[in-house]
Amino acid sequence: MSGKATAGSDSDIDRTRDASASNADPREDEDEYSRRGFIETAGTMAAAGATAGLAGCTGGTSEGDFLWWTMRGYIPEEEEAIKDTAAEFEDWYDGEVNLTTKVVTWNQVFEQWMSAIQGRNTPNVSEMANEHAVDYGSSGVVQPNTELFEEYDDWYDTPSFWGQYEDEIWGFPWFIEVRNLYANMDVLDDAGHDSVPETWEEMVTMAMDVGDETDNVGFVSSGSQDTGTGQALYGVTVQSGGSFFDHDGDQWSVELDSPTSLFSHLWMASFQEEWDIGPGGWAGMNGTDAEQLYRGGDVAFMINSGDTANEMASEGEEVGDVTELTPIPAGPMGTNTAFMGGSCLSAFESDYTQHDVDDEKSMAFIEYMTLPDTMEGYFPEAAPNFLPVREAQEEIQPFTENSTDIPDEWIDARLEQAEDTARYGITGPQRNAPFLGDLEGTMDAYSVAISAILGADEDPQEAVVSQANKVRETISDEVEYDLGENTDPPDLDDAPDELQAWIQGDGSTPQIWDPSE
Repeated sequence: MSGKATAGSDSDIDRTRDASASNADPREDEDEYSRRGFIETAGTMAAAGATAGLAGCTGGTSEGDFLWWTMRGYIPEEEEAIKDTAAEFEDWYDGEVNLTTKVVTWNQVFEQWMSAIQGRNTPNVSEMANEHAVDYGSSGVVQPNTELFEEYDDWYDTPSFWGQYEDEIWGFPWFIEVRNLYANMDVLDDAGHDSVPETWEEMVTMAMDVGDETDNVGFVSSGSQDTGTGQALYGVTVQSGGSFFDHDGDQWSVELDSPTSLFSHLWMASFQEEWDIGPGGWAGMNGTDAEQLYRGGDVAFMINSGDTANEMASEGEEVGDVTELTPIPAGPMGTNTAFMGGSCLSAFESDYTQHDVDDEKSMAFIEYMTLPDTMEGYFPEAAPNFLPVREAQEEIQPFTENSTDIPDEWIDARLEQAEDTARYGITGPQRNAPFLGDLEGTMDAYSVAISAILGADEDPQEAVVSQANKVRETISDEVEYDLGENTDPPDLDDAPDELQAWIQGDGSTPQIWDPSE
């Protein structure tokens, strides 16, 4: 993974980052997280009960003590606003509460979770991704929050099943973050364009014009084996009518080597291999590199999360003054779907927590932090990265009354995009599973195949099949059935009809790169 944190999930948020970096997502550095290691550890807890109990008592506690962990430590103003808002829970709750907020970075939290579980001194509530909540919940460490979740019926589509596993909801969606299209209007104007693209065809054509008419680059995103790369690729896959996983009956299937997935890999690779609209060295660029290139004023289009916009506005950068932030252009299926990152809040079972509190108090804190009135205390400082997870939250600042330095148009575009999102592993099957968090980390957000195609000239068909078979092998180790191995390469002739214009280069649609031709 790269050296900088995404994002949320979200996110999808992927990179350890300082306060000035961007694109933070709650699944960064998941290669440090192993479900199998967690299960082995959990299996020893009963035998280690006496030692664990002593560890949990270290430092002493007092009545009403309550601890929660958040990973919101990258932007100082955001961190302070969340801490201040959380502290007001002491007055909001009908009972004694002495609340402590602990900020942990994403690249450290997996190790700290493990240590706290072993020592039975976890927080009462922790920010995490729903993939982690499901994993810990299936192992008996995190408690379900189904009853609280079902009190609301206005959830956005993807958050509505993000935490679902075995008829329970294990993580309560806190916020989501999404990818948007950044457009430098000065660069586009130099290339003869005065509007943002509404479709893939327009975006690619405009980006090619930028390369032909100016000294600038048409498009940039991360292109290396990097979490941001996999997130962008997944958005392309969904807009092409595909997914990475499916679930039929009681069994999972892997779609990473379907004809639609092959198409999305070839479409993305075409930026470098066919249309020449990506920057030199794109195959080795992570999210930080891509962002710096755009912020230098050298690129027409970039796909990224909202932290970059926040920083450009708060720091008064010239590129921010000429940037339009828009939903992702419509793909072949006519949708503007973008990758979704973000975070949930989950309560640890009291057997593992440092402070022994009623389950009701933990659920009350989760409810408090996600009420629209409460969220007004910190959402303006987190704009435009934090986005609602349900419709009622659209009625809070800064979506109704913008007091930030962020342009209204940027916030409106982010809010519009929030309703049309997808998350790998979740969207196709419309459910979660304990192995998904581990897979996301070990496969660098499924960027393994595209980075091999871009950077190592690997055959695209072989690359997608190899990646998919590794995923099948991992899932087979976790479930009671064998997904088997695929030996048949995908064929673009079997791709959906809506993709054939790109495959054939029909009319105004640029033809994708296909080395098998």
